[in-house]
Amino acid sequence: MTDEEYDVGVSDLEDARRVIRDSQTSADRLIQASRELEHIVYGVSRDDSSLSATEYDINDARTSLEQHKLMRAKRSVRRAEKALATVESDVVELRRNIAMLNRLLKEKTLTEAELEIILRRLRNATGAAEIGEVGYAADEVEQLIGDLVVDSAVALNPFLFRNFWLGVDTRWPAGGDNGIMIVRICNDGSRPMPEMRLAPPVPEGWQCVPESIDLPIIRPGDVILVRFEVKPGLRFALDEIPLSRKLAIQTGYEISAGQVKVTMRVQNRSMETIRDLLLQPWMPPGYKAEVVPLVQKLSPDETGVVVMPLVIDMGDGGESTA
Repeated sequence: MTDEEYDVGVSDLEDARRVIRDSQTSADRLIQASRELEHIVYGVSRDDSSLSATEYDINDARTSLEQHKLMRAKRSVRRAEKALATVESDVVELRRNIAMLNRLLKEKTLTEAELEIILRRLRNATGAAEIGEVGYAADEVEQLIGDLVVDSAVALNPFLFRNFWLGVDTRWPAGGDNGIMIVRICNDGSRPMPEMRLAPPVPEGWQCVPESIDLPIIRPGDVILVRFEVKPGLRFALDEIPLSRKLAIQTGYEISAGQVKVTMRVQNRSMETIRDLLLQPWMPPGYKAEVVPLVQKLSPDETGVVVMPLVIDMGDGGESTA
């Protein structure tokens, strides 16, 4: 290696180290701003400024009761309840938006200009939350997410940042161990969905052919249908009938900017009554279910429909209904 080649290598290494340091500094600033905003959210419900209107209504109700003005006291209590419900809803929405922003920042490469805009708007949201304007803070973070996602060619988590419908239907031909899974994706949003890789939504341990498939750009209004051959991870004796063959389950996921609602249609195709059936659908990445629905009884040929919302897995930051 010549001296000239050695000098070039050292220079490249120093440039790489500088870029890493700058990226780490930017990430630290974003994390600090996000944590500061989330810390304020935790204290909003206990902050006097955020509940001042509620306290006024409660005091007015107390005074009205002392003066035997029951109708006025009742109206004041109702106003206080409405204000509390609004604050609670705004806090949940803000925490959900913070969780989505944190995930977006982990997946998206930011320019220095974008970084400064994010920090400035986070400070605006923080200032609003400090004075009790939680709804305004939630809207500010939501608009920030929309600005970062729009026209993004990066394959972000579609369940968090896109609007679409996903349907899953598995069919089991008679006399075989393998089933056919049909996945339908409909882009009912206003923006194209970028190219992405789709793995079949199956339980852990199942075998699938193909293991994944590359999807093209899905434009608004387009529908894509994909077929997978699936095989359960467990083997059954000849005289055993697995539950998957007794039931016909169709699952639909409605995704709208981080909010996910799951609808399951379950039909008992056997000749026996099925009792105490726990339904646990496939969970999109970044989501979980607070409760798992229980179907107490499903008679032969009976069909049941279960609707359940999913929650964003916010880790130590709490949970928010998606």
